[in-house]
Amino acid sequence: MIGLADLESRVEGMSRRGKPFGQIETVIERSPASDVQKSALWLIAWTYQEPRVQRRVAKEALAAAV
Repeated sequence: MIGLADLESRVEGMSRRGKPFGQIETVIERSPASDVQKSALWLIAWTYQEPRVQRRVAKEALAAAV
């Protein structure tokens, strides 16, 4: 079973190599981590996104929540 530290390393490595965010999300979603841990991993990956992309995705999420 893969540990949380290993998942964190994998997510950060994929992010540094410029893997598509959707691909990183798939790795996170398929992991055995808890929902809270998945949220934290997602935030780590999020920090590697360009601010323009972060803003666009946040606005899309907000629009979908209405």
